[in-house]
Amino acid sequence: MDRLENVKIYVAAHKPFENSGKLPKEYIPIQVGGKGKDEIGFLRDDTGDNISEKNGSYCELTGLYWFWKNSDADVVGLCHYRRYLSSRPLDRKLRSMLSAEKILDILKTKDIILPKKVNLGRKNVYEHYCAAHYEKDLLTTRKAIETLYPEFLDDFDAVMKEKKTYQCNMFIAKKTLADEYCKWLFDVLAFVEENTDISGYDRVQGRIYGYLGERLINVWVRHKKLSVCEKWFASTELTFKAVKTAMKDKLHK
Repeated sequence: MDRLENVKIYVAAHKPFENSGKLPKEYIPIQVGGKGKDEIGFLRDDTGDNISEKNGSYCELTGLYWFWKNSDADVVGLCHYRRYLSSRPLDRKLRSMLSAEKILDILKTKDIILPKKVNLGRKNVYEHYCAAHYEKDLLTTRKAIETLYPEFLDDFDAVMKEKKTYQCNMFIAKKTLADEYCKWLFDVLAFVEENTDISGYDRVQGRIYGYLGERLINVWVRHKKLSVCEKWFASTELTFKAVKTAMKDKLHK
């Protein structure tokens, strides 16, 4: 197989989207939360070994779980139908999204490609999470790490004090590294799930495991001392003004 053809960046989507037919061949739309839903012409996350039925609480991570268990690619990544890793910010026409060739070139010297860190302003990661979600879930996550992977506990505590963070659960890496991350991540989230009752959560708070995943990738990258290539994320919908307004609102919650 051609080395460029074995790069697969999975584009999480729950509905058809405008640019799906224009994406480079290495970008593969995957219908997340596909179980029980109509076909939309994409790869689905409810085939093979999957957790598609948990999409309401795991969000795009059901797509991550799917390619962990089922993808044959050498290099994998996760992005969103509205957000892609890019060489330029705010590239609504996606002219600067990373090509397979560029990705392979970066991974010659870096372990992982991530979106640029977001500055949280006055709050640290812990405070930022607690302002928007439930503190008890973060404490359960800490307990999960203490129980399952105690060697990561100092890194968790350090990340919680930081004021910059990787968000959106987006990354690109060699499949072997992604597999290692997924094993760790889904072990931790399974512990939290087993010890958390979300039956009273509304739809937004019910996305708990997606939110936790955004924080946990920071812990894993820090502990593993990975070399990171940070890239912009380009959105097909957001203008600079909209991004500035959204970030201002988010930071002052």
